[in-house]
Amino acid sequence: MQRFQTRIPLSMPKIRLDHFLAEWLPSAVSKEVSRTTIRNLIVGGAVYVNRHRCKNAFTPVFSGAVIEVYYDEERLFKGRARKFEVTRLGTDRILFEDEWLIAVNKPSGLPSQPTLDPLRPNLFNLVKNLLSEREQVEDHYVGLHHRLDRDTSGVVLLTKREDANKGVSELFADHRIQKSYHAISWRAPGSKVFGPADDFTVENYLGVVTERSGKKCYGAVKSGGDLAITDFKVIEVFRDGYWLEARPETGRTHQIRAHLSEEGLPIFGDDLYFPEGISPILPPPRLMLHAHKLEFNHPMTGVEIKIEAPLPEELVNYLAQFK
Repeated sequence: MQRFQTRIPLSMPKIRLDHFLAEWLPSAVSKEVSRTTIRNLIVGGAVYVNRHRCKNAFTPVFSGAVIEVYYDEERLFKGRARKFEVTRLGTDRILFEDEWLIAVNKPSGLPSQPTLDPLRPNLFNLVKNLLSEREQVEDHYVGLHHRLDRDTSGVVLLTKREDANKGVSELFADHRIQKSYHAISWRAPGSKVFGPADDFTVENYLGVVTERSGKKCYGAVKSGGDLAITDFKVIEVFRDGYWLEARPETGRTHQIRAHLSEEGLPIFGDDLYFPEGISPILPPPRLMLHAHKLEFNHPMTGVEIKIEAPLPEELVNYLAQFK
């Protein structure tokens, strides 16, 4: 393991810890360092600010601060398990299950489906492994019909049998499954002010408008986009933001995140849509977006189903800081 240390130049303005590491660390280690690797280092406890371990990537750091990184290249690049990732799905994550369907509570930071990195855990494979071990079969069938962004937590519905696929696919295609999310948003200066229990709707056409950190960002476009509609309701008002419920009527990529950003209400912890150069007074530990509820009629039995994932501890604790 190598130790790298630097002091933030006196001429540098306040900057987020992960942004500073992205600028400095590649030259220090003489190797390209991805955002994922930087996050692994921070969350894994390998980064110190003024001799204090810091596990929050969004922490603002100031000129003169001493930054230390303990860098184990073999562990980072030889495919060993990352500390922040889930490698096994516990039964406590199961929110609903019958012979056709299973709904699980996805943690933040876990991709919904396999990625280009074959060693990276993902929800699809973890559910498959859980069912295979429990039923003592080599390769249990699992069908994935919708996804959550990697950093969004909450309810994901999967099928356990192929004969349930058609019905579940039709639920999503025909918008007969109601999705409800919770988000904690910052209120940008000049944006519209809402009161408790107020509601509003954002309707536009979303398309790719730019890129940030190599990822596509979506926004309102005049042509070539996809219709996107989200209904919002204010749950609670804070001095600088809101606790919101979001009910998307369509299912576009980054829909809730993009719609709130367009309204001047970007979600705390959103590394794609939160304005650069602005550090919240209360640094969030993750994206403050959670898929709270799914409501639908069971495609095989017709029974009304309501599945809820409780707010994760990170969101509960973050909300408590606003009180």
